[in-house]
Amino acid sequence: MQMLPFPTVLLRLGVALLLGTLIGWEREGHDHAAGMRTNALVAVGCAFFTILSGYAFHDMLETQHIQLDPTRIASYVVAGIGFLGGGSIFIARDRSRVKGMTTAAAIWVVAAIGMGCGAGMLWEAILTTGITLMVLIAMRYLESSRLMGFDVMEYDLDLMVNAVGDQRALVSRIHDICMVHKVELKALAIQEREEQYYIQFSCEAPSTVHLAKTVDKLRQLPHVNEIQFSLGGEEKPKHVQANMRP
Repeated sequence: MQMLPFPTVLLRLGVALLLGTLIGWEREGHDHAAGMRTNALVAVGCAFFTILSGYAFHDMLETQHIQLDPTRIASYVVAGIGFLGGGSIFIARDRSRVKGMTTAAAIWVVAAIGMGCGAGMLWEAILTTGITLMVLIAMRYLESSRLMGFDVMEYDLDLMVNAVGDQRALVSRIHDICMVHKVELKALAIQEREEQYYIQFSCEAPSTVHLAKTVDKLRQLPHVNEIQFSLGGEEKPKHVQANMRP
């Protein structure tokens, strides 16, 4: 068994990088913990481990009493990738729901894609990437359409924004921010107190990440003094001091 030529190694690592980035791009676009960089690194790392496993120790085969199993490193990669996937899984306290299972499964598949690239099975790795993207993208729309009878989980947030200035402009900006971050406004009310006003509204979002980004954008708005919010029926609201700007 001869060591692979450098252009072949470069091709396999490059394809692994591309395919891992594609799956990571889909995860990144939906605000998941393991995004482009994570999946790209997993794919490249697994590809290189596979190359090492199959070709790096061929010189030792000529040494007496030494036996090598080229699949051992690859098998440890399969076992070890579970720790990385497990790190993306958590239980949402507010809904007692396990989150991150799809991301963990995607990391596991990306590891297989990277190993396939390292072993030279480039077309098979490309096919697996296409199937994976179809599962991640197409099936999401199928689930969200409720055609399969799934109950899509939504997260509720109650907010109160203390601000000064033009009420109409601020309400318009709040609406725009919610639209950008896929947060749906359910109810809105305005109360005026001593040259200040309080905008109270309830909203709904597909994940707590969308809600967190919305709150962060709201606190950066000009003329906003403070934001109070509570998630999913929490009794005690949280307070966020805004970046007050004239």
